[in-house]
Amino acid sequence: MKYLSVVLIALCISVVAFATGARANIAVIVNKSNPASDVSYNDLKHILEAKKQQWDNGEKIILVFKPITSNETQFLINNLYKIRSENFYQYWMLKSYNNEISEYPKVTENLGGVIALVSKIPGAVCFIGVGEVAQCGDNVKVIRVNGKMPGEDGYPLISKEK
Repeated sequence: MKYLSVVLIALCISVVAFATGARANIAVIVNKSNPASDVSYNDLKHILEAKKQQWDNGEKIILVFKPITSNETQFLINNLYKIRSENFYQYWMLKSYNNEISEYPKVTENLGGVIALVSKIPGAVCFIGVGEVAQCGDNVKVIRVNGKMPGEDGYPLISKEK
């Protein structure tokens, strides 16, 4: 019965993810005390794959995600992880099983939760919609990717879909 429930939940997530279209322009936010101001796209990919688990200052990187059905998380799943949505949690379980991570990424239900976590955790990094940046306040900051801020030509975390 438990297995059937898990399968049904995964199916529902897939349907919702497909319906959202996974279109997003994403800003990368970190705790305001984080000295990072720019990250390369390759380093960001390594952070998301848990191949890089510390910031340059030695602080542990803590991944924070919006819900799996959010446009931002769907964008990351499709474009950086290149896996199916229903395999996202399995991806992290396998990382844990293989002792590649010491803790799972944190998933919040809304932007308020994202802001609270990133504000409290010095090594936190999260991916939010560019339109949500104004709601973040002073406790987080947006960092550049490949030297570009969201909205600048050549910024890499933008959906090609219209």
